[in-house]
Amino acid sequence: MKFFQLLLIASLLIPLSSLFAQKEADGTITGIVVDKAGGQPIESIAVVLKQKSDGKITHTAATNSRGVFEMENVLPGEYVVEYNAIGLESQQTAVFTVDAKHRVRDLGQLSLVDTTIKLEKLEVTARKEAFYNSIDRKVFNVGKDLQSLTGSASDLLQNIPSVQVDIEGNVSLRGTENVLILIDGKASNLMGANRSAVLEQLPADAIDKIEVISNPSAKFKPDGTGGIINISLKKKHDAGYSGNVRVTVGNDSRANASITANFNPGKYNIFGLYSVRQDYRPRFNQSNRTHLDDVTNQMISTEQRAEENARPLSKIARTGVDYKINDQDKLGATVNYNHRSFDRHTTVHNLTRNAAGVVTDDYDRLRTDPEYEKDLEFTTSYQHSFATEGQELNFEFKHDKSDEQEDNHYTNIHHFPPTATTYDNTLIKNAVRSTELLAEYTQPIGDESKLETGYSREAERLDMDFRGSFLDLASGNWMPDTTKTNRFLYDSTIHAVYATYGRPLGDFGISAGLRLEQTYLTTNQMTAGIVDKNDYSRVYPTLHTSYRVSETGQLQANYSHRVHRPESDDLNPYPEYQDPFNLRAGNPHLVPEEIHSVEAGYQYKKGETNYLATAYYRYQYHTMTEVTRYINSTTLLTTKENLAVNRSQGLELAATRNLNGLVTLNLNSNIYRSEIDASNLGYASNKSAIAWSAKFAADFHASKKLLVQLNTNYTAKRLTPQGYRMPTFVANLGFRYNCADKKTAFVATVSDVLNSLKDRTVVDTPTLHDEITRRRSARIFYAGVVYSFGKATKKTKDDSMQFDNQL
Repeated sequence: MKFFQLLLIASLLIPLSSLFAQKEADGTITGIVVDKAGGQPIESIAVVLKQKSDGKITHTAATNSRGVFEMENVLPGEYVVEYNAIGLESQQTAVFTVDAKHRVRDLGQLSLVDTTIKLEKLEVTARKEAFYNSIDRKVFNVGKDLQSLTGSASDLLQNIPSVQVDIEGNVSLRGTENVLILIDGKASNLMGANRSAVLEQLPADAIDKIEVISNPSAKFKPDGTGGIINISLKKKHDAGYSGNVRVTVGNDSRANASITANFNPGKYNIFGLYSVRQDYRPRFNQSNRTHLDDVTNQMISTEQRAEENARPLSKIARTGVDYKINDQDKLGATVNYNHRSFDRHTTVHNLTRNAAGVVTDDYDRLRTDPEYEKDLEFTTSYQHSFATEGQELNFEFKHDKSDEQEDNHYTNIHHFPPTATTYDNTLIKNAVRSTELLAEYTQPIGDESKLETGYSREAERLDMDFRGSFLDLASGNWMPDTTKTNRFLYDSTIHAVYATYGRPLGDFGISAGLRLEQTYLTTNQMTAGIVDKNDYSRVYPTLHTSYRVSETGQLQANYSHRVHRPESDDLNPYPEYQDPFNLRAGNPHLVPEEIHSVEAGYQYKKGETNYLATAYYRYQYHTMTEVTRYINSTTLLTTKENLAVNRSQGLELAATRNLNGLVTLNLNSNIYRSEIDASNLGYASNKSAIAWSAKFAADFHASKKLLVQLNTNYTAKRLTPQGYRMPTFVANLGFRYNCADKKTAFVATVSDVLNSLKDRTVVDTPTLHDEITRRRSARIFYAGVVYSFGKATKKTKDDSMQFDNQL
């Protein structure tokens, strides 16, 4: 625990270092920039502080809405202030002194003279903030994360505050796995049932930023009781062409490569991405299980050890075009393609003992599975801008299809009691087709208010086909296995309308919304001839507020009502046979899980120092959770049930501090109390526990060209309805060297430096105790090169400044 004590000390030192810095250099310079002609304050004027002796810039600032600027922590000396607006000549104050007698210098009103100059070339450069907070989301610009150059989206998500990624790639937000993941602000079939696999192959260097929205507004789908994680992909609008090429290789014959490109001659913009990734995924699982046999009333123990090897080959392609018809109308089209294939080879050793410790069953189950997944998604959009600035009408149509196949071949070698080797197969085919129509309208009201309305229709059809067979040893023929064969159809249609209204009121901001949905759901278990319908309507209100306490501080409070609908796998009652000891089946009686979520937080931001504290409370009912129970003396069935109530409340703390431009420290921690009412699962009373997690990251600029980065992630013991999950810890290390040409960079990363990453789950009930441990290969190394290319072209007079306002 010494390491985590250091994390706690670091969290205290970050704000203390800021206080000590202020003690050493406490000079303050203020002023107000006004228009000389009318004397009115001017917003967004660039202000710099220069030393008189050598002209070196020591501080920068910009005027606020009242024309005021302020610079703190100024060392003693002689200075001048220079200020200007884009397109105007710089103007300068007289020389002034900061010393012990003049620590606060109010420069008064600084007049800006409209002395226009001719612009031959204007180049504006800005460094993106690594993190910033808005009224309804936290935004993380991930370009500085070295995992973005060698890893996948899953690797990148591990370093995002509030987000956890387990050893199997499953994503959770503040301990909740039910999270809606969007691509460019829109739902995508890529983020469906197999999203963990897609996130592991999506190249991290294609990602521009990641947004965490714990309480989304009514504009967004209410799915995901934990909230929304939006992955915004890179998409440039600069005139000319640009792109980059990345090639990295890793240990155990791992390799990945990608190319992104963008071409914009003026009227249209074409963009594309292609990535290929060859991975190596060994897995080591062990389960030690003891349970009470209802028949013999004795304890039976089962041990399973599994080793799995797979080499996934993943390919992702993305291309699209935006066409500007005129100043008011724009068309767009995007195509996404994903293909993943691999051969999975698994050996599971199974050993069963009776109460006396005598072996009653000993056999190996071998699995060979050539598996693939293909996803194709097409989106087209139309945008019309009215004469009134900000008034827009948008239409979007999306269609996607996904096909997945597992072709499992099993060999069962029986050591005790010694019997002949048996063989069985399971062929699983899933086909998903979905269509979405979206219409959105934005209407400014006055100078500051905005009304947004919209309608969406989502339709999804899923066909799940399970076919089982076994080898008849007597005849040598393959025979259908009716216990493992079934077909299940899932059809859903959701109609939704929403409206949100937002406006600032001085230092106070508010955004309120309401979403109404009507859901039509039909399931058809064709093999059993069972058809179920579940039609329901829901209302989802949202509210977001903010209050600017000062130039550096802001308060926020928000509320949302969200839902988690059962997926097709959750509803199909036919079991999927993993092995004779483990079955998995859905529950056709599941109802949607719902949550009411409230948050309140405070943010302090000044320069590159950022502190954030958020308190939250979540009330869930009909919570869906996995439960396990024995259906005979040796076979364990895993299914899902609705809990009565689940409550959690917590406090999230985040701090970012830059030390002298050489080291940047980031600390994020989350402590929460979870209470589960599992009375409908056979428990006499509620279960509760306190859990916490912490992430610490440090960027060290060893030189102007060399960056060293350390990321660590610790999650404490967590409560589950039937037990708990043990703590996890992982540390990653990365290096980047920028070459003198400013186009080429060499990178190297090491994942799981300390070989500590493993997932341990304990099921502990009066009749069952099961300890499950999952591990992967440790210390994954990658080294590679990134090369950027491009050429800008001169913009035409019609070109206007482009802003990325998507989610």
